[in-house]
Amino acid sequence: MTEDDRVAHPDGTSAPEARPGHTRLELRSLRTDQLRRALLLTGLSTIWPGLGLSLTRRRRTLGLVIVTLAVLGVILLGIVLMSGGVIEGAAQLATRRGLTLLLIGLIVGAIMWIGGILLTARETSGRRWSDRMRWGHRAFTALMVVLVAIPSVQAIRYVLITQSTYDKIYEPRYGGRGGPPSGPGNGADPWAAIPRVNVLLIGSDAGPDRTGVRTDSVMVVSVDTRTGDSTLVSIPRNLQNVPFPKTNPLNKIYPKGYDCGTECLMDAVWEEAARTRKNLFPADEAYPGWDTTREVVSEITGLKIDYSLVVNLQGFRSLVDAMGGVWINVQPDPGSPYDGIPIGGEIRNGYVRPGSVTGIIKPGYQKLNGEKALWYSRSRVGAADGDVSRMRRQRCMVNALISQANPFTMVTKFTDIMAVASDNVLMDIPQDDLPAFATLVNTMKKGNVRSVNINSITNVGRPNFPKIQAVVKQALATPHDDKAPTPSKTGSPTSSPTSSPTSSPTSSTTTTLEPITNTAESC
Repeated sequence: MTEDDRVAHPDGTSAPEARPGHTRLELRSLRTDQLRRALLLTGLSTIWPGLGLSLTRRRRTLGLVIVTLAVLGVILLGIVLMSGGVIEGAAQLATRRGLTLLLIGLIVGAIMWIGGILLTARETSGRRWSDRMRWGHRAFTALMVVLVAIPSVQAIRYVLITQSTYDKIYEPRYGGRGGPPSGPGNGADPWAAIPRVNVLLIGSDAGPDRTGVRTDSVMVVSVDTRTGDSTLVSIPRNLQNVPFPKTNPLNKIYPKGYDCGTECLMDAVWEEAARTRKNLFPADEAYPGWDTTREVVSEITGLKIDYSLVVNLQGFRSLVDAMGGVWINVQPDPGSPYDGIPIGGEIRNGYVRPGSVTGIIKPGYQKLNGEKALWYSRSRVGAADGDVSRMRRQRCMVNALISQANPFTMVTKFTDIMAVASDNVLMDIPQDDLPAFATLVNTMKKGNVRSVNINSITNVGRPNFPKIQAVVKQALATPHDDKAPTPSKTGSPTSSPTSSPTSSPTSSTTTTLEPITNTAESC
């Protein structure tokens, strides 16, 4: 038997040599032992890149290099992911540069890993093995390669999907009006020079069965970057006479506010700019409806809107399903004849059309799927206070989503979430700012969440905009309260999912609408 008929032990020695005195049985036993060692070392190179190769005699140095590079790669990835928490670390990888480096690392790592398996198999293969032994070793090697290749390809696919999705949902903010946003800086505290960030959330009811876009829900989230305190300002969809800034072309048509009868409401501003009066806007302005809605909200609240996010509400349903649902403490609306929140419902001439309510979301602390989460946020049937309860529920939904972001769910449902986002989300947050926003979200989990209730301040038909702005300013100036409920304290179930659906993290039954309230206490 030659050198090729020997195989390295894990300790670096070689297998016993075949000598002329060996019987056929002894030779078979020797080659079986060689096969076992070959399978062991090939398996070790699968468990950790290059590990089995480092225990062979002729490729030991190369194996040690691969092992070392793999260790360094894992350490570097761990540092990135854990330096500011999993969410912030993942956001670092989600930047354009981060995704590029991650893609290169995954491709190179996969090649090294699979190459190490193949080299280990080659170095440990015996030339005088029987065909059965040789093909058995090859089949095992192929299986090990597949075990590494499948997750590697999937990880590379995730990177490509992430970049493709962001390219599709990101729309640079139009620079012709309003000036640049208050963007984050670099360093450990990207918001050090930015005391407050104002983000506009728009829920549109655009869909294949509808013409144009109506802003079904409009809300400003104003965040104190130091304390994480968030102030939610819901703009009533039926607010009238909303002001257009002087820089907006619609100001010339409606210099005293958006007033043309019963149809000129807040939810019609997008369409007024995007379709009806589109010819008044610059040809290079991609989304005049979006831009105008942002500018009008800024005029109403007195807040400069730094960023905005538009979500198709039908897509919102799919997004909640992809995230695994959302926990909400469902409370009946004040004065509602329904024992819970109605699903469906069509209002005609001030009355609910018989048979249009198709279901009820019963009261209690429970996990809602996408369909129920959508109706919880949108339903406006039965409440004595009309849109007031609807906007309260929308703020509760935002509060819950802030608190219940689950990194594990985001990973396991990644492709579903990306698919929904690519078709139903628009945003003007630059990709390279994502790590700063991940930091901000973590800070928000520790802060108070307050609501400004515009309906308690002014009549939506004859709004007092200076008064609205004064109350918003007062809410922003409210000091942080360490004893007040925060999203992290109220956003997850206090008992297991199998507990009684009537359990509730709060016992608030207050229905009196104050100008400024703690959002968690009303949820």
